[in-house]
Amino acid sequence: MSIPTFREIQEKITAQLREQGYLAAILVNLAPLAQIERSFGGATFRSLRSQVDPTLEEMRERFRSNDLLARDEREGDRFLLFLSGPREGNNTTFRAEHLRKLVDRVEEYVNPRVGRLTLPYLRERPQVGTGYGLVLWSPLESPERQVLRLLEDAAASEALRHQLYDRDQRERLIEIIQNREIWTGFQPIVDLSNGEIMGWEGLSRGPRGTELEPPLALFGQAKRYAVTAELERACRRQAFEDWRVLDRQGRLFINTVPETVRDTSFLGRGVLDYLGPNLSPKSVTLEITERQVIENLSLYREAMHEFTDLGFTFAIDDVGTGYSGLETVAALKPAYLKIDIALVRDVHQKTVSQQMVRAILEMGKSLGADVVAEGVETDPEADALREIGVRWAQGYLFARPIDPYAEVQALAKE
Repeated sequence: MSIPTFREIQEKITAQLREQGYLAAILVNLAPLAQIERSFGGATFRSLRSQVDPTLEEMRERFRSNDLLARDEREGDRFLLFLSGPREGNNTTFRAEHLRKLVDRVEEYVNPRVGRLTLPYLRERPQVGTGYGLVLWSPLESPERQVLRLLEDAAASEALRHQLYDRDQRERLIEIIQNREIWTGFQPIVDLSNGEIMGWEGLSRGPRGTELEPPLALFGQAKRYAVTAELERACRRQAFEDWRVLDRQGRLFINTVPETVRDTSFLGRGVLDYLGPNLSPKSVTLEITERQVIENLSLYREAMHEFTDLGFTFAIDDVGTGYSGLETVAALKPAYLKIDIALVRDVHQKTVSQQMVRAILEMGKSLGADVVAEGVETDPEADALREIGVRWAQGYLFARPIDPYAEVQALAKE
């Protein structure tokens, strides 16, 4: 059953307004989901909405089953829950604080459920907007006009709540960066012929057990608040500390962003402070993505020698995502080329992917660079890569990222 528009239930809303002397409504704004329609098309979006709308009905039944749920026909992504009055016993006293608490409960109910539904499409959960509006009954104004004023009030409330939420999120992210509430998982890079470990890639994570633990969510939020370089600097320093805790042999691969090569705290001899006394630059490889190389080639060309002179090597990550730029990538003469997961996925079934992997191998041979396949998850993928000639690989097939602190705790219990 579809949710009616508020004009379709105008008589019931007007009756509430007159009977109570006021009307209150909670606004739920699904506009953040519109990006799914833009990215995946109308059919996907309609399918998603067919699952989201029942969540709003369940919300109404769960919290206030006698209230009226309606859709704003002017803005198809906005929904109004018109409240029928106080609930606690015979107390008819209106308290705005009760309404604010109810909005918080609605938000806590809706956001996680919508987030689970949008997970296949978005890298991070959208924040569904919520707000509330109030209007007092006036015999001098039409009920329709009064309801419109209520909607305007609810929209203003939603905008204010979003600003406060946004501020809280930014401040929390700054706390995470400043206090280094991050940790590094280490995933081995293995020899496909015998399983021996050549090195480890350090993969930064946000605070354990939070929505910001996944790197896509963590760095996505850092990009939104323009603190990517600050986060990357904290992650880089933490990675070296966590590497000492892991205490394994092999080369350490660390992801970087363009700002790394002009970070004065990480240039020249200052970089040794990051590494500590027991880790040589000759054992560290800095990874940069193919897209970043293409966009910042002149920057990298000028700055890379600061690191290579100390013994660092470079890897180009996600090779194949911008295939037309491989010649540009080659200009930097990296020591490693890491094949993007998109080419690795089901490579045993995709002739084009196999051809592209061969081309990358040929480029690696001409540059004197080793080639690593990322994201290997199945034996057929590993077999196909081995047959093509790829020697090194990493992925869930071999191991998930290791938490160095969990390793230490496990050893302490033995």
